[in-house]
Amino acid sequence: MKTYDLLKWTMACAMCTFVMTSCSDDDNDGNVNVPNAVETAFNQKYDGVTRVSWESGNGGYLVGGFNKDGRDYDAWFTNTGEWVMTEVDHARDTRSLPQAVIDGYGASKYAQDGWRIDDIDEIQRPGYETIYKIEVEKAGQPDYDLYFDAYGTLFREVADNDDDRNEGLIHNNRPDGLQAFIDAEYPGAKVLDFEREDFGYEMDIRHEGKSKEVLFDADMNWMATVTDSSRDIPANIISAVRNEYPRFEIDDCDYVETAKGEKFYLIELDDVDVNLMVTLDGAVTVTPDF
Repeated sequence: MKTYDLLKWTMACAMCTFVMTSCSDDDNDGNVNVPNAVETAFNQKYDGVTRVSWESGNGGYLVGGFNKDGRDYDAWFTNTGEWVMTEVDHARDTRSLPQAVIDGYGASKYAQDGWRIDDIDEIQRPGYETIYKIEVEKAGQPDYDLYFDAYGTLFREVADNDDDRNEGLIHNNRPDGLQAFIDAEYPGAKVLDFEREDFGYEMDIRHEGKSKEVLFDADMNWMATVTDSSRDIPANIISAVRNEYPRFEIDDCDYVETAKGEKFYLIELDDVDVNLMVTLDGAVTVTPDF
């Protein structure tokens, strides 16, 4: 064999070795050690995924990144193989979302008036329903994170806290006492999220086709339940508001029940900094934020 041909053959073999090495199943960023328990749990959950890039996440978690159906996934596991969260990156593509979520965002004030979508994440966690976080921005305004359930209800809107990887949602375990209350008072409810608040706790649930915020004090005593009613406001409530504020439209409506036995609708008007409390008999009073 001529020397030139030998060199070409040697280079071809080297390239083949490089390609075979580059196409191995796992690409560990920074030589991350992935325990067998994690690999087994990942393969059981995502059967057929052959190209995974592992990295270390905050809190000691291991994050397996991969592409599926044209979307980037990050699957989070403990080092013992417990799956805790998967984040699916939808970029800015609203078309890939469930139609109900598209409609829910389209009906929100953020779909107009200069707001634009910066990023969309689909968040899957054990023990919780799938939720969708849409990050929006507008010149001169703080960025906001909008959380929608799969039915298109905007159940939370908060100023963006730069938690781009949604690590704050991992292992968001709720106390047994709160879950027992939900099981007893709202049988069959699906839990969307749980948060510790300054006043105590908040559980976001989906019950009987409606999004509800269930509020508890620090001792886990029920304080109130706030039910999203923007899509089914009673006619007498609409009439009562229009009699008092005929030039404004209702932007948001929640039905509130409290531990004190109070029942009323909390109304937010469009383009005016006023919140209204409307009792079931139609009495309207101005009230601060609930």
